[in-house]
Amino acid sequence: MSLVDRTQIKRALVALGAIALLYGIAAEIGRWALPHRIWMDVHYIENVELLPPYRSLGEEMAFLLESWILPSSIAVSTGRVLCGFVLGSAIGILIGLATGRALRLEYLAEPWLMLLRFTPALALLPLYVIWFGYGEASKILLIATNVAVVTLLGAHQGVRAVPQVYLDAATSLGASPRLAFWKVVLPAALPQIFTSLRIALGLAWVTIVVAELIDAKMPSLGYLLTLAGAYPRVPTMLIGIGTIGALVLACDLFALAVYAKATRWMRRTG
Repeated sequence: MSLVDRTQIKRALVALGAIALLYGIAAEIGRWALPHRIWMDVHYIENVELLPPYRSLGEEMAFLLESWILPSSIAVSTGRVLCGFVLGSAIGILIGLATGRALRLEYLAEPWLMLLRFTPALALLPLYVIWFGYGEASKILLIATNVAVVTLLGAHQGVRAVPQVYLDAATSLGASPRLAFWKVVLPAALPQIFTSLRIALGLAWVTIVVAELIDAKMPSLGYLLTLAGAYPRVPTMLIGIGTIGALVLACDLFALAVYAKATRWMRRTG
């Protein structure tokens, strides 16, 4: 592990420790300063911890783990995220590479890309329910749609950013267009493709909360958060949010490790 990596880890641990300390102080102050009832619908709900202390979070975490609600929800949601991410990445990268190489394909794909790029997942939710039903297909395809848009842009920009001098040099050395694509264009576009994959992976975890509103039922992290908001149970909300954040961080670290291994041939500077 390099010195830069160790410094970044130390800074991250210090930042997490500071956040944990500040939250603990705020939770203790909130026990006395914040109200313990909230107005929902047409009545008050009593004994609501707006900033639950660590003791309440620990008790709620123990219950969710012992009842297997949290582990099973993590397993189900992770499976959906990975399926949507793989499907969306494959489609997005292939189309992005194609539009980056062929100008006519870019003209055809651009209107659809702009439409989906600025359309939130929640707006597509009812349409996907009508098209694909209430099963797993609509959830996975909703995630795949958002992932495909991001990876398409990354692959497209990566191909377009390849310097023309690289292609001219390959042609002058006798490389065919196909060989130049595999040996020059694709390796040069790899950094932007991996960057878009990292962004898309985080977006997939954001979309899963919306996707699991389709025929919402346990086990799933999205429904767990929805159920906690309906009662309401703030400790369950915080644990669900923290779990999704931890999963996003773990996936991002894994993506960085894969990227570092796949691009070992590239020159890196501090």
